[in-house]
Amino acid sequence: MMRDREMDVLLKSLDAAGPPRACTERSRQDLERILSGDAAGTDPRREQSRRQPNLMRRNRQLILVGAAAAVAVGIIAVPVALGGDPAFASWTQTPSPLNPEASERAGNDCRSSDRNTAEESSESSEAKVAIAERRGEWTTVVLSGPGSFSAMCVTDGSLFGGSFGYSGRRPGDVEPAPRELLPTAMGMGATPAGELSMVVGAAGSDVSGVSYSSRTEGEVQASVANGYFVLWFPGNELRDYPEEGVLLQVRYSDGTQEEVAVSLDWANS
Repeated sequence: MMRDREMDVLLKSLDAAGPPRACTERSRQDLERILSGDAAGTDPRREQSRRQPNLMRRNRQLILVGAAAAVAVGIIAVPVALGGDPAFASWTQTPSPLNPEASERAGNDCRSSDRNTAEESSESSEAKVAIAERRGEWTTVVLSGPGSFSAMCVTDGSLFGGSFGYSGRRPGDVEPAPRELLPTAMGMGATPAGELSMVVGAAGSDVSGVSYSSRTEGEVQASVANGYFVLWFPGNELRDYPEEGVLLQVRYSDGTQEEVAVSLDWANS
């Protein structure tokens, strides 16, 4: 049984009347100590009995329909036990960029959440933040590293970290042409908040904006920065996209725009 003092710490961290973001980091640290049996005053004689599997930390596989294995690898999904943003209630069509300080924190969280191979973990630790955006309670980070390595993390910032992501590299270190988009992962996946559709990848130097006309969510704006783009929205609309690809509206730095079909075929050619 959890001691009374430890339970009091956890309950205070869940106080809805308190500032929701000010207590997030402390709550997470308190919870880590409690779950790991390292809270102050833990009786070492009881430590062995507390060493039971933490089901709330187990990863589940997130499937991106149509994603090539050579492109999108290491897909993870972490279930939300408490808190979070059920049914993507706070999600917004247009993202807001994070300020530099928040961006760096989000990047560090994304790097530390990479639980794939040792090689991928090492690459993530050296990768820089290419995109850091917010859609309501949801934060999205795209990391960029040497050799066309990239990783993406999406989280709602809940106590138990409702999130998903991927890491991998573009085959052959291919770079996009100035007006080209090279998606590295696209399709749909399932999270505790529900199903979602997404497209993420590399963007050419002349690409200034990307959007998608969703049947259910309307015009979804992507974030475009530092040679990458990312957009996602609730629902499974991209579960079975056409063979010719997903139609995106692409804007260029000279003010022109056009509709472009993107797919993962380029990675298999």
